[in-house]
Amino acid sequence: MKKFLAVLFGVLFASSFVFAQDVNLEQLKKQVADLQAQVDMMSKFVNTNTRHAATDKLSISAEFMTRLDSFQYKDVRALPDFASDMMGLWLAETITQSSGTQTSTPTNWDLQAFMGMTTSTTDGWNDTFLNTYFSDFQTLMGTPEVSGMLQQMWNNLPAAQQSYYTTNFGANAMMAFGMDAFAQMLSDRTLTKDEASAIVTAFKNIKPKKYDANNDYMMTERLRLRLKAKVNEHLSFTGRLVMYKTFGDSTPVHFFNGTMSSMFLDSNSAQYPTDDSVRVERAYFVYKNSIGDVHWHFSVGRRPAAYGYGMENHENAVLGGSPLGSIIQMNFDGASLGFSLEDLTGIPGLNIKFCYGQGFEGQYGTLNSLNSQADVNDVHFFGAIVKLFDNDDYRVVYNWAHGYGLTDGFIGMAVFPFYISGNDYDLDGQYDTYTLTPNYGGFVSRIEPMSEVGNIDLHSIFVQGNTFDFSWFAAYSMSKTDPTGRSANPMYQFMGMDEMMDGTGHSVWVGIMTPELPFTAGKLGFEYNHGSKYWQPFMNTWDAAKLATRGDVYEVYYHQPIVGSKFFLTLGYIHYDYEYTNSGNYMGEPVKIEDATAFNTLMPVVDKVDNYYAKLTFRF
Repeated sequence: MKKFLAVLFGVLFASSFVFAQDVNLEQLKKQVADLQAQVDMMSKFVNTNTRHAATDKLSISAEFMTRLDSFQYKDVRALPDFASDMMGLWLAETITQSSGTQTSTPTNWDLQAFMGMTTSTTDGWNDTFLNTYFSDFQTLMGTPEVSGMLQQMWNNLPAAQQSYYTTNFGANAMMAFGMDAFAQMLSDRTLTKDEASAIVTAFKNIKPKKYDANNDYMMTERLRLRLKAKVNEHLSFTGRLVMYKTFGDSTPVHFFNGTMSSMFLDSNSAQYPTDDSVRVERAYFVYKNSIGDVHWHFSVGRRPAAYGYGMENHENAVLGGSPLGSIIQMNFDGASLGFSLEDLTGIPGLNIKFCYGQGFEGQYGTLNSLNSQADVNDVHFFGAIVKLFDNDDYRVVYNWAHGYGLTDGFIGMAVFPFYISGNDYDLDGQYDTYTLTPNYGGFVSRIEPMSEVGNIDLHSIFVQGNTFDFSWFAAYSMSKTDPTGRSANPMYQFMGMDEMMDGTGHSVWVGIMTPELPFTAGKLGFEYNHGSKYWQPFMNTWDAAKLATRGDVYEVYYHQPIVGSKFFLTLGYIHYDYEYTNSGNYMGEPVKIEDATAFNTLMPVVDKVDNYYAKLTFRF
């Protein structure tokens, strides 16, 4: 364009001599000045429009990843057959007679000659169940806690009833009473508070079974569309659309398996494989300017809050996530205000950014939408990210985050195997009866919080470097929970998980990746992370779920370029060794895996997992 303007200027300048030879020098200077002004104006106009056409529009880049996973689950804890069948028959209301009491007429519900009983005095239980599991029932009622509970119930019986059992059953009187007591409790799906406590006590005294399980072949595919627009030097927009699909799946809603990842939530909607829907993972604008030597920026929108520092080696890419990957990897909406202090202080990369996010809208679209005062308020997150040093080769970053007024869950959807509802007759905040309803139809439930349960603080210090072309990082993190309330969710109360855990958790995460290896030009990486009993980050992505583990995780991976960094193969292996239950969930007290009972394993609990994976990534 400049060459074109220069030629145009030359032609016009030469023409002035051909047609105006009699023009004096002063007039000539004036003509030259006028022509220069016209050229400058044309140049400014053309450059402005060229710039507008080149930058003030949306640019798109993409990444497509196809992945094969093989999972080997070791020593899974779950309900033993005795407890599982008892639970299933109870929910179907077919484990006892509807009344739960003895009858004088033998029926197919009765176990004949039960402990020497005559056919005219029967037990009221499902015959097949007791024929199969009577020895298990005897063992259960012989445990110290259950026998002590039954003894206390026996002591509260009127003398006439005690006499009935001792007269008819002699030495087996306590066993017969226990069988009757459980028959009464399991006669329907509604339990009083005392009955619920007795059932919980019983399940806590049943040992879970252990078994191995495999998912040898699971295919997923992920398409990311990156959107960028730069309006001018001050204003820009960034977005990312994601389709993350499981081969052969067509719904975003899964059966609940006891983990947050099995629920479809705002925080993981673009981070776990589901169906072929395209979802907005990121969408935010950035306005930046300067005040003297202090450069600042402001941003609002759906935050780049996943795949932050620490994930570069694993993803074989330079990433744009904002919080440290060691404590936060989840979708949320919010804002940030950052200040670059490098020019002011002379410290390379010195930067501080203040962050805000919202995890739950307490009124719009919820049960509280027409209430004058919401029962559950909005959930807010605040934080600061301080880049203490960054000279491109080495960086040190500190991240603090505070969750205020956390709730007993978030808005989402899932399919539960059964539901628990409750009635609080005396309005003391504790349910007086619980009713369990099986979900035989696989109906989808909308989930929303019922109570505020506490606050949380997260701290992480992260160092990263490139030494002799080895890319390495290390992070130490801490979480501190602060319980302030109790969940009004009847399922949480029934399960004894109605309060936020109270404790300080710790985590270590380290990793290293080699430079390009001889002959193959591939890179080999290794990572390790450990989380303590009360470790509680916010990890809602498929690739970062390991960082929520209360236990140890080892991972090794190899990136093999096929067409440079545009198309490459990754082979990897992850070994999980869980030490405590409930990783990633702040509700309820964590339990050592080896101490888990049937009550802790109503949903299967995994001890160890081996995950082998291979993925092809195409970037264009």
